[in-house]
Amino acid sequence: MSEAVQLRFLDDRGGLLALPEECSITVAHCEHGEICQAIAAVIEQVLYGLALFGLDLRALDGVTLAQDCVAEAAAIQRTPEGQNLPDAGDRPDVMEMARTVAVWRGDELRFHIVLRTGLALMVLSPEKQQQRLAYGCIAHEAAHVDHEGRLYRSFPKMFGRPLECGDRSRQIYLRAMDVWSEYAACRSSASFRPEAVQEFEDLFCRTLESRLAACEERIAVTESGGRALKDTLEFRQSFGDLFIHAGYFLGHLDGLELRLEQDAPQAWSLLAEHPRMQTLIMRLGHELQELWRNEYDWQSVEVFAPIYELIGAMVVQRGF
Repeated sequence: MSEAVQLRFLDDRGGLLALPEECSITVAHCEHGEICQAIAAVIEQVLYGLALFGLDLRALDGVTLAQDCVAEAAAIQRTPEGQNLPDAGDRPDVMEMARTVAVWRGDELRFHIVLRTGLALMVLSPEKQQQRLAYGCIAHEAAHVDHEGRLYRSFPKMFGRPLECGDRSRQIYLRAMDVWSEYAACRSSASFRPEAVQEFEDLFCRTLESRLAACEERIAVTESGGRALKDTLEFRQSFGDLFIHAGYFLGHLDGLELRLEQDAPQAWSLLAEHPRMQTLIMRLGHELQELWRNEYDWQSVEVFAPIYELIGAMVVQRGF
């Protein structure tokens, strides 16, 4: 069976905390009611603590614990064909234990967190490392609720209709927006699990190396008389995904007030082997920092255009 626990947040400091008026935690296929109640109680405390920390959780729809995050998130979202809603896309392995999706409740867009049941159980673990992993993942998803909720309040007409991005590729523009989304969520939640910066650095380096290898393979095929080399959507999406991984990594660095060139030797050494790519990643970091500084003053979704252009510049740089 599934059990839903309604959260009340009664002690919200006189309404000063940015918490939702209604929110519930649902445990899919709950077999042990007492354990489910205990998990829900701890998550309620964690959400309250995150609001005290400064995250705006007014747009939180609820939390669901499930064995399969991707399948449960898809079932919750049920996006009508043609609508434009934030999409998490592919995630680093550690973050696939949790996912946040947008859902319509009447005429209001809200954001629902899905946690893998095993991760949720870690909040009850006596092992501090497991607790930190669980709290870090919950904080990351709560940060998505904060930043995606602010984006919706800033541009409510953007959701539920085709994205207006001029003559640009919609798929790549959405990836550019995802770069910001993961950067902001990581920057806001980095302090809850600072050791994750190494995981994001490793993932960024592996992804960069795989993209470079794929480019070299395509170029070799072309030079040997294969199909013509061209700017395919496949490769633009591929480099867009690389930028999303960079968003995770750079967001965590900035959230911990670390510097790429001084505190991430593996990534910096790899980028140093490819100076033009290093320049683009440094420019990406600058653009993301500017978005962070001006988040409350955005005038349109054109603010994401510089990231879109950088993805295009990287594709051209690799010969496509």
